[in-house]
Amino acid sequence: MGKRPVNQLAWPVQSILISILFISNFFPFYITLVTFAVIFIFLSMLGLIGPQYQSEVPTSIWIFIAYSAVISFVYQNWAGFGISIAYILIALYFNYYQQVIQPYFVEELLNIALIASFIIFIFATMEYLNWVPEWDYSFISPEINRIHNGRAEATFANPNYYAMMLEFFFFIALYKFMRTTKLRKKIVFLLIGFCNLFATVYTGTRTSLLVVIGTLFVFYYIMGYKKIAIGTFLTGTISVLIAIKLGLLPRFEDLGFAFEDRFVIWDIALKGLRDNFWFGQGPLTYLMIWQDYGEKYTQHAHNIILDTLLSYGVIGTTILAIPIVSLARNINQMRKYPILRRRLALICSFGSVVLLHGMFDLTIFWLQTAFLFLFIVLAANNMLKEVEAHPELQGNLSDYARD
Repeated sequence: MGKRPVNQLAWPVQSILISILFISNFFPFYITLVTFAVIFIFLSMLGLIGPQYQSEVPTSIWIFIAYSAVISFVYQNWAGFGISIAYILIALYFNYYQQVIQPYFVEELLNIALIASFIIFIFATMEYLNWVPEWDYSFISPEINRIHNGRAEATFANPNYYAMMLEFFFFIALYKFMRTTKLRKKIVFLLIGFCNLFATVYTGTRTSLLVVIGTLFVFYYIMGYKKIAIGTFLTGTISVLIAIKLGLLPRFEDLGFAFEDRFVIWDIALKGLRDNFWFGQGPLTYLMIWQDYGEKYTQHAHNIILDTLLSYGVIGTTILAIPIVSLARNINQMRKYPILRRRLALICSFGSVVLLHGMFDLTIFWLQTAFLFLFIVLAANNMLKEVEAHPELQGNLSDYARD
């Protein structure tokens, strides 16, 4: 493994490139794709990213990608094969990101995310009120361009993807609110957080508020506020039940139909899993097999565990679990240092959003949601290294870089 020639590109320039890609993630996904391709090529030409650094990526990730590609090829799952190749580029880029990101700069990325979320909220409000049309994706795919009547998708191609982004935005705002000591900033973060929470109503995603309630418990529990965690969980649950009873939440009146719809999808997925328990057929396996077992068309199994097993089988899922467990153990090391407690709560809240929302949908399996998740969670390693390298930060400090 060669040493990364960082002198060829100063950190301020690298930080600008990271910011450009990060900002592009809040535009329609094809803009993110083009931006990612340009920046990837540029960094490759400078020798900052590429196959020469493949040994920095955990071996289990490469084994998983190879497995995904081979199994997709064997079953002629060409969409899955293309996604598997994309995994290589994503692994190389985020390995580079994980090596160079500086913890202080993550705070700037979070600020960018909140500014973007407020602008997107304004656009989503106009979209929900039918003042502006949904974004046009017809030149890419009629399926992506499907109209979602009475639901806002903003710049994220689907209301459910926007819902997950809103959940992320809300917990970024909560993290910032807890972090700052300045009243004016607290008011701003509270406003942005409320706007993003309110916008979940625009998406019509019935599980969003439930995800937020469950993740609030995780956030406050990690922070050490166990009584607040229990209080917010109970208060939130009761409030949502009252709102449903009063008919204040759109699409909740047909919640029974939504569960029935999911049961049909899960039944098809389980039948497919029983017939290919060990291997799977690669990404988007459900799209390959739905006609063999039922009549419900959709792209995935709408459950993160079931879809992973269906797509990669027990063998592939076991391989994928290895780097996930390794990352979780590394994140868990942050518990040793009180100074990292807020950042740990944010990272754990992101994980909670993915898991809880993933019980009924697979919204993390989308470019924009996955990128935002990776940008924040993969910074954990350098956050930990920074504190471990500075003994003066290892005491009982509440925070050392408040906004």
